[in-house]
Amino acid sequence: AIEEAAIVGVPRVIFRALAMADRAAAMERGAAGNSEYTADHNKMMSVRKSRRLSMRDDPSRRLSKKFKEEGGTQADLDKQMEEARARRQQSRRIPHRSGSMIIAKAEDMRQRQLAMYEQGKNPEERDYHTSAHMTEPNELVTSQGSKLGTDGLACKDGPAGIKVEEVPTLTEVSGKNKITPPPKENIWLRLMRQIFSGIFNVLLWGTVAVEVFLIYTGNSNDIVTPIILASVVVAAGLLQWWTELKAESLMEALSGMQANASVPTVRRQNGKRVDMMVESEDLLPGDIIFLKMGDRVPADVRILACTDGMEVDNAALTGESIPEPRDPSTNEKGTAPTHSRNLAFYGTTVVKGNATCMVFFIGDNTFLGKIASSIKSARSKSTLEIQIEHFVHLIAVVAVVVGLFSLIANILDPNPHPIGYIIANAAGALFAQVPEGLIPTVTISLMIASQKMSARNVLVRKLDAVETLGCVSVVCSDKTGTLTAGDMTLRDMVHFAAGGSMVTETDFSGTDPTNKSGLPSKMLRGAVRNNATVINGPGKYVGSPTEIALMKAGVGAWGLNKVKDVMDNPTLFEIPFDSANKFMFIAEPYPSGGQLFSLKGAPERVIKFCKFAYVGNGDTVQEMTPEMLDAVNASAKKLMSSARRVLGIAERRANLPDSFDWDKTTMDYAKENFLTDMVFVGLFGIQDPPKKGVKEAVEDCQAAGIKVIMITGDHPDTGVAIAKEISIIPAKGDLPPFTVITDKELADKVPSGETFVDDGSEEAKKLEAFWTQVVVHARVFARVTPIHKQLIVQALQKWGGKGADGKVYGDIVAMTGDGVNDAPALKQANVGVAMGVRGTEVAKDASDIILLDDEFASIVHGIEQGRLSSENLQKSIAYTLCSKVPQCIPNFFELAGVPLALNVSQVLAIDIGTDIWTAIAYAWQPKESALMSRKPRHPLVEKIVNGGVLIYAYGYMGIMQMICCWAAYFTAPGIFGNVGRTEFSPEEVHTNKVASTLYYYTLVIGQIAAALATTTYHESLCKYCLPNMKLNICIFLEVAFAALIIYTPDCNDIFLTTGLTTKQMIYPWMAFVAISLCEEVRKAIGRKSAHARELTAARDGNPLRQRLLED
Repeated sequence: AIEEAAIVGVPRVIFRALAMADRAAAMERGAAGNSEYTADHNKMMSVRKSRRLSMRDDPSRRLSKKFKEEGGTQADLDKQMEEARARRQQSRRIPHRSGSMIIAKAEDMRQRQLAMYEQGKNPEERDYHTSAHMTEPNELVTSQGSKLGTDGLACKDGPAGIKVEEVPTLTEVSGKNKITPPPKENIWLRLMRQIFSGIFNVLLWGTVAVEVFLIYTGNSNDIVTPIILASVVVAAGLLQWWTELKAESLMEALSGMQANASVPTVRRQNGKRVDMMVESEDLLPGDIIFLKMGDRVPADVRILACTDGMEVDNAALTGESIPEPRDPSTNEKGTAPTHSRNLAFYGTTVVKGNATCMVFFIGDNTFLGKIASSIKSARSKSTLEIQIEHFVHLIAVVAVVVGLFSLIANILDPNPHPIGYIIANAAGALFAQVPEGLIPTVTISLMIASQKMSARNVLVRKLDAVETLGCVSVVCSDKTGTLTAGDMTLRDMVHFAAGGSMVTETDFSGTDPTNKSGLPSKMLRGAVRNNATVINGPGKYVGSPTEIALMKAGVGAWGLNKVKDVMDNPTLFEIPFDSANKFMFIAEPYPSGGQLFSLKGAPERVIKFCKFAYVGNGDTVQEMTPEMLDAVNASAKKLMSSARRVLGIAERRANLPDSFDWDKTTMDYAKENFLTDMVFVGLFGIQDPPKKGVKEAVEDCQAAGIKVIMITGDHPDTGVAIAKEISIIPAKGDLPPFTVITDKELADKVPSGETFVDDGSEEAKKLEAFWTQVVVHARVFARVTPIHKQLIVQALQKWGGKGADGKVYGDIVAMTGDGVNDAPALKQANVGVAMGVRGTEVAKDASDIILLDDEFASIVHGIEQGRLSSENLQKSIAYTLCSKVPQCIPNFFELAGVPLALNVSQVLAIDIGTDIWTAIAYAWQPKESALMSRKPRHPLVEKIVNGGVLIYAYGYMGIMQMICCWAAYFTAPGIFGNVGRTEFSPEEVHTNKVASTLYYYTLVIGQIAAALATTTYHESLCKYCLPNMKLNICIFLEVAFAALIIYTPDCNDIFLTTGLTTKQMIYPWMAFVAISLCEEVRKAIGRKSAHARELTAARDGNPLRQRLLED
């Protein structure tokens, strides 16, 4: 029983109940199966009772032998017997639950759970499954222990719903109707992790420990180094900790999608009906609730009964831009829950009509809960984290190896050294290789870049997403609200011209509601004449989005007051729109007398009532011919192929007497007498249009080597039409295979596990064969579920991104979206990009970046800024590493007898005092070239810290700096005489300080040359100049800080430096000139090679954007 309960996800309380039930049943079966034992047992108990009575009645036998031996008295025995008798009587007053009762309750709960899931589906699957929409209402309600009212599915009369007595048990079993938030790490433990974990921090803390040990043992008096180093590590940890706290999970805001208001509910108590208002979080499976227009759906519910034309806005969940009609009819087997019209999901909104519903899933089991659970898992490491981690491991190995070499060299030195000296020398060599300013530099640089991106309406929630955004090779975008405006808009009015042909109007500004003959004016007046939309104020509308689209067109063309005048015209009779008729009808007084009948709805329904048609300016009525009818159908089909929602409109004049009793008019009478001989006016084309600037943004992405893929829950035709309009797919020509993928094609292409695996199974081979084609050619995915979206991103990351060497590296995917249905894919993507205005809090929580203006075009600016940030970060790291060779070599030269040229405190003065600020200033460096005209950089192929950067820093710039530093070092008078000696006079100590100061100052100047050199890859500084004022200021401050260390007595004591002469201060600048000249020569050669490659590419002729469209 426990195993079966675990399969269906029944809570632990049922486990215990089932176990108790099994034990009770076993006992009953055992007793019933051994009647002879039972009879003997009863006889024995009777004999024992008789004996007890006889002992009580016979004073001579009242005391047992044992009781007498213990010294008990008759009074003691009487007292014990009275207490036993009282206990027996008390136990009889306590009712006992029989095993059969426990079995019935446990089995009932188990069956209720099983009834809600689609047969053969595991409730623990991450995809959403239910059988509620495919089960007849009576059967469904009964399976949940609920009951329909005496009036049937409406449940407005008689006892209905679940029993009040069962509520406590059901609450214990099902829990609260709330989505469980993800667990959070303690903020202080997180701080400790940031400060003390990671190989880089361990290396730095190890260095601090060695320095402290040397001070403690008296082998060093340098207390500055460990203090500064520890401060840097703590500060870097605090900075990263504070950044993460600012981007703290917004999962609590998920409650904003959960209904918090009380819900009208009906339950049963003692066979009577109890109407009550139940808090949404207290709803239980089986509850019968009542919803009306404007209500937020408080759980996943099956609609039992609803008014005609009921609509629910599912945009936040499914991505549908148009509210979906609801119908209580039972669906066929195999219908997907998201395509069912008899379900309403947790967090959606009723925009039209009323309904009686039964709750079948609550909390984490709801569609919204399934989505929320899929974004609770920890996000994988970003590309920057992986690259920095790889670099840190590499540096750690280099540092340890250098330190060990120094240690071994000290031990093997023919001139023995004290143990303190050996450790200090080895620690200095190791420490010189550690870029202790790297993490603060990267963090602060990314913070600055994120601030620059926020100025372009791109809010960065996760700092390293800045770098990843620059590497993006595929942008997967949701359609509704991201590529499109998210609002239905009247885009076309089609009517007959004078010659009988049909013309399309797209500009409605020239219409006038007072113009009774102008056909466009007549059409727009009929459009706004509806009672389904209420204007609450400027830009505020309530009702069906289709009606709102027509109303907004009228307000845009005429202004609010004129539209209200049209709406205020009294209604004599109305047939509201419903799903059966698919039209609405209004009768209203005509200003010159008589009545005006207006008909509006699906074109195939409207046209069948039309015998005539307006042509030309609307002052001519012509009988509808078969050719005209064909023209109407062709125009409607053309609009539909362009992803328009099409409505037809017709009218006619009537002259009913003033005494006509409109109140007694029935719908059947109206259909027979009012809807005949209508005059066709025209067709409306309504669409959720592409946002302004999206087409240009898509083309910019393609020019930058980035594929744009649309992933939508809408119909394939709608997706294709929008994709063609915004250049995602070619506007002309037949679409090649795999260009458009639908949910039907994906139905059997989903892995059985969490993600794709390479286990050699038949399933794995089938999936690989399909998805390897899809990731190359697909541009539109339609009718997909949230889990499909997540798998699409996984497939792109696994099988996309084929390199020039033919190896598959996986695409770097950015997923944009605004709905809850986008959240799993946003979390899965390398960069999740949410919409800030219309985006749900769940989508924002799952994202790394938020577009504050909801403009897809902003992502192009973000990608460009991301590429610039990556480029500047690479330059910054290259600059930081340039000084490592000249910082390390003096420790080895010291073993050869050369007085130490650069001590640890001087290394810190360079790394922390000057280099770190200059490195941060690279964040403001303007772009060197057209960043969006090159292919995206794949982080696995071209890392930020790659072989070229290391060769440049260590094997080129570092070597030049080292040569210049030693050249300056040996210009110190008398320094050659100190080589090979271990003891020095005060004058010789001063000579060593002069030489060391020259080495230090030359390295500072060499780093200034490196700073200017690394601002460009190929462009000459003579052309590029010095556009980064913050970098220029940092360079000036480097010189000033070095002068402070050289000429200030207190700094002389700390850093072991001394003042230099004017001539000595000029020597290091010769290094600046030499390094700069070498760099200009290198860049000139690089420019010549790059120009040759560009000529070859131009001759081959393969435009990047065209290749992406044709793939």
